[in-house]
Amino acid sequence: MPLFNNYVIDQLVSPALVLFFFVGGVAAMAIGIGLILRSAWVFRLFDTLNHSVSTRTATKPLGIRRDSSPFFLKYRIPIGVIFVIGAVYADWGLLTGAGNAAIVSLFNTKLPPGYVFWIVESLRYFLMVSCTVSIIVGVLLVVSPDTLKSIEDAGGHWVSTRQIAPEAEKTYLTLDKWVAASPRIAGLIILFPALGMAMYFGDQLLRHM
Repeated sequence: MPLFNNYVIDQLVSPALVLFFFVGGVAAMAIGIGLILRSAWVFRLFDTLNHSVSTRTATKPLGIRRDSSPFFLKYRIPIGVIFVIGAVYADWGLLTGAGNAAIVSLFNTKLPPGYVFWIVESLRYFLMVSCTVSIIVGVLLVVSPDTLKSIEDAGGHWVSTRQIAPEAEKTYLTLDKWVAASPRIAGLIILFPALGMAMYFGDQLLRHM
């Protein structure tokens, strides 16, 4: 597995990242030169390419509240029994299953075994607590659904991301206005770092060929 990971990184990921940054550097150089020599043309190009996309339209279905309580209350006994049986089975497996040392031995990692053992042990206890909670929920769903609903109403709060989205979708054009006011200075600021990036990653790209 480590050999495969190294091959993927060396032969696929690294060349792709180098090519990405090289193309980005060349594009930034072109923008910098364009701002210095033909700023009006660059601004017209940006006006054509720039579009404001509203996330509120795309996330509208996610902001609609859907109440699944009627379904669970209608079939509360079989669902509660499934919850209890599944959670008891999982809890029993976590208590009597393979030791953590055997699980740690499956991980091929450079981390200290004691540290990995601690992570696995913590995860096991977390899952045991989650299974215990599932057992309680299943029992309440069968014998006292009103108690479960009151707990859910006390702890559950509906939060819509659409209330936050308008602030995130405001367009701030401070930088654009500064570039429009001083296109040559902005072009010089963009050009030299872009030139260095294109030269460095261009050299790296040639080395990978």
